Amino acid sequence: MDKTQIGLAGEYYVLAQLAQRGLVGALTLGHTKGIDILVSDSKYKTLFRVEVKTTIKKPQHESLFGKTAFYTWTMSKKHETIKDDRLYYCFVNLSKSDELPKFFIVPSKTVASYVKSQHNRWLNSRKSKVQDTTMRRFRIAVDDPDGYLMNWKTFGKPSKKAL
Repeated sequence: MDKTQIGLAGEYYVLAQLAQRGLVGALTLGHTKGIDILVSDSKYKTLFRVEVKTTIKKPQHESLFGKTAFYTWTMSKKHETIKDDRLYYCFVNLSKSDELPKFFIVPSKTVASYVKSQHNRWLNSRKSKVQDTTMRRFRIAVDDPDGYLMNWKTFGKPSKKAL
Protein backbone atom coordinates (compact mmCIF):
# COMPACT_ATOMS: atom_id res chain seq x y z
CA MET A 1 0.00 0.00 0.00
CA ASP A 2 1.19 3.51 -0.70
CA LYS A 3 1.04 6.38 1.81
CA THR A 4 -2.35 7.65 0.57
CA GLN A 5 -3.95 4.19 0.76
CA ILE A 6 -2.61 3.69 4.28
CA GLY A 7 -4.07 7.02 5.39
CA LEU A 8 -7.46 6.35 3.79
CA ALA A 9 -7.63 2.86 5.27
CA GLY A 10 -7.05 4.32 8.73
CA GLU A 11 -9.77 6.95 8.27
CA TYR A 12 -12.33 4.42 7.04
CA TYR A 13 -11.55 2.02 9.89
CA VAL A 14 -12.09 4.88 12.37
CA LEU A 15 -15.41 5.78 10.72
CA ALA A 16 -16.55 2.16 11.01
CA GLN A 17 -15.65 2.04 14.70
CA LEU A 18 -17.55 5.27 15.36
CA ALA A 19 -20.64 4.01 13.51
CA GLN A 20 -20.59 0.74 15.42
CA ARG A 21 -20.71 2.76 18.63
CA GLY A 22 -23.69 4.87 17.58
CA LEU A 23 -21.63 7.97 16.85
CA VAL A 24 -21.86 10.03 13.69
CA GLY A 25 -18.56 10.46 11.87
CA ALA A 26 -18.03 12.54 8.73
CA LEU A 27 -14.87 12.75 6.64
CA THR A 28 -13.78 16.30 5.89
CA LEU A 29 -12.27 15.20 2.53
CA GLY A 30 -9.20 17.37 2.95
CA HIS A 31 -11.12 20.63 3.03
CA THR A 32 -10.36 21.23 6.71
CA LYS A 33 -6.69 21.48 7.64
CA GLY A 34 -5.65 19.22 10.48
CA ILE A 35 -9.07 17.59 10.84
CA ASP A 36 -9.91 14.31 9.12
CA ILE A 37 -13.19 13.40 10.81
CA LEU A 38 -15.92 15.33 12.60
CA VAL A 39 -17.60 13.27 15.32
CA SER A 40 -20.98 13.98 16.81
CA ASP A 41 -22.70 12.33 19.73
CA SER A 42 -26.31 13.20 18.91
CA LYS A 43 -27.54 12.54 22.46
CA TYR A 44 -25.28 15.19 23.97
CA LYS A 45 -25.10 17.45 20.89
CA THR A 46 -21.30 17.49 21.15
CA LEU A 47 -18.90 17.89 18.25
CA PHE A 48 -15.35 16.58 18.29
CA ARG A 49 -12.58 16.91 15.73
CA VAL A 50 -10.31 13.96 14.96
CA GLU A 51 -7.01 13.84 13.14
CA VAL A 52 -6.19 10.28 12.09
CA LYS A 53 -2.56 9.15 11.90
CA THR A 54 -2.02 5.70 10.44
CA THR A 55 1.01 3.47 10.28
CA ILE A 56 1.77 -0.06 9.16
CA LYS A 57 5.02 -0.27 11.13
CA LYS A 58 5.44 -2.95 13.76
CA PRO A 59 6.39 -1.91 17.31
CA GLN A 60 10.03 -0.91 17.58
CA HIS A 61 12.65 -0.64 20.30
CA GLU A 62 14.56 2.65 20.43
CA SER A 63 17.77 2.89 22.43
CA LEU A 64 16.80 6.25 23.92
CA PHE A 65 13.71 4.66 25.50
CA GLY A 66 15.14 1.44 26.95
CA LYS A 67 13.74 -2.06 26.48
CA THR A 68 10.11 -1.08 25.88
CA ALA A 69 8.71 -1.51 22.38
CA PHE A 70 6.66 1.35 20.95
CA TYR A 71 4.15 1.96 18.20
CA THR A 72 5.40 5.07 16.40
CA TRP A 73 3.79 7.72 14.20
CA THR A 74 5.44 10.56 12.33
CA MET A 75 4.38 14.05 13.34
CA SER A 76 5.67 17.55 12.60
CA LYS A 77 6.74 20.59 14.57
CA LYS A 78 3.27 22.16 14.17
CA HIS A 79 1.83 19.41 16.40
CA GLU A 80 3.76 20.85 19.36
CA THR A 81 1.38 23.82 19.50
CA ILE A 82 -2.02 22.30 18.74
CA LYS A 83 -3.87 22.19 22.08
CA ASP A 84 -7.63 22.07 21.58
CA ASP A 85 -10.08 20.54 24.07
CA ARG A 86 -12.25 19.20 21.24
CA LEU A 87 -9.42 17.85 19.05
CA TYR A 88 -8.23 14.29 19.41
CA TYR A 89 -5.77 12.19 17.49
CA CYS A 90 -6.72 8.66 16.59
CA PHE A 91 -3.48 6.79 16.06
CA VAL A 92 -4.13 3.69 13.99
CA ASN A 93 -1.78 0.75 13.65
CA LEU A 94 -2.68 -1.47 10.70
CA SER A 95 -1.49 -5.05 10.87
CA LYS A 96 -2.59 -7.94 8.68
CA SER A 97 -5.48 -7.26 6.31
CA ASP A 98 -7.65 -9.87 8.09
CA GLU A 99 -7.06 -8.37 11.57
CA LEU A 100 -8.69 -5.36 13.17
CA PRO A 101 -6.22 -2.47 13.58
CA LYS A 102 -5.28 -1.02 16.93
CA PHE A 103 -6.86 2.39 17.68
CA PHE A 104 -5.38 4.79 20.22
CA ILE A 105 -7.36 7.96 21.01
CA VAL A 106 -5.26 10.74 22.55
CA PRO A 107 -6.15 14.38 23.42
CA SER A 108 -4.31 17.01 21.36
CA LYS A 109 -2.88 18.64 24.51
CA THR A 110 -1.22 15.36 25.46
CA VAL A 111 0.19 14.94 21.95
CA ALA A 112 1.52 18.53 21.86
CA SER A 113 3.28 18.17 25.20
CA TYR A 114 4.74 14.76 24.35
CA VAL A 115 5.96 15.69 20.88
CA LYS A 116 7.71 18.81 22.17
CA SER A 117 9.33 17.22 25.23
CA GLN A 118 10.46 14.08 23.42
CA HIS A 119 11.95 16.03 20.54
CA ASN A 120 13.93 18.12 23.03
CA ARG A 121 15.01 14.92 24.76
CA TRP A 122 16.22 13.55 21.45
CA LEU A 123 18.14 16.76 20.64
CA ASN A 124 19.80 16.77 24.08
CA SER A 125 20.75 13.08 23.82
CA ARG A 126 22.95 13.59 20.78
CA LYS A 127 26.65 13.39 21.61
CA SER A 128 27.46 15.80 18.85
CA LYS A 129 25.31 18.76 17.95
CA VAL A 130 22.73 17.94 15.28
CA GLN A 131 20.70 20.23 13.09
CA ASP A 132 17.13 20.57 14.28
CA THR A 133 14.40 19.18 12.04
CA THR A 134 10.64 19.68 11.73
CA MET A 135 10.02 15.93 11.98
CA ARG A 136 8.69 14.61 15.29
CA ARG A 137 7.58 11.21 16.62
CA PHE A 138 4.66 10.19 18.77
CA ARG A 139 5.09 6.89 20.60
CA ILE A 140 2.77 4.66 22.55
CA ALA A 141 4.25 1.77 24.50
CA VAL A 142 2.96 -1.64 23.47
CA ASP A 143 1.62 -2.18 27.00
CA ASP A 144 -0.31 1.15 26.70
CA PRO A 145 0.15 2.35 30.30
CA ASP A 146 -2.04 5.43 29.73
CA GLY A 147 -5.08 3.52 28.45
CA TYR A 148 -5.35 5.07 24.97
CA LEU A 149 -6.19 1.78 23.24
CA MET A 150 -9.85 1.67 22.15
CA ASN A 151 -10.55 4.82 24.18
CA TRP A 152 -13.82 5.47 22.30
CA LYS A 153 -15.57 6.62 25.50
CA THR A 154 -13.83 9.94 24.85
CA PHE A 155 -16.61 10.74 22.40
CA GLY A 156 -19.52 9.95 24.73
CA LYS A 157 -21.52 6.96 25.80
CA PRO A 158 -22.40 4.51 23.01
CA SER A 159 -26.02 3.86 22.26
CA LYS A 160 -27.28 0.47 23.41
CA LYS A 161 -28.59 -0.27 19.91
CA ALA A 162 -25.10 0.20 18.43
CA LEU A 163 -23.56 -2.49 20.59
